[in-house]
Amino acid sequence: VAKINQTAAQRRETHVLVMVVSMVSCYLLCWMPYGVMALLGTFSVGIVSPTASVVSSILAKSSTVLNPIIYILFNNQ
Repeated sequence: VAKINQTAAQRRETHVLVMVVSMVSCYLLCWMPYGVMALLGTFSVGIVSPTASVVSSILAKSSTVLNPIIYILFNNQ
């Protein structure tokens, strides 16, 4: 019985680990273009086009929508 409980606990921990890693990677993938555009705009003059700035900003804001969706998909309760 202890082995069955340990296996179930390990499966839950693996499930939570996958959820956390996917949420963190989604967050980083959404905010990385915005950070790069902000650094390019700060340290170089005229390289960032308005279109690239808007696209990276919209992608960064989509993180607030994607993280709850990932949580809902991976949460069993």
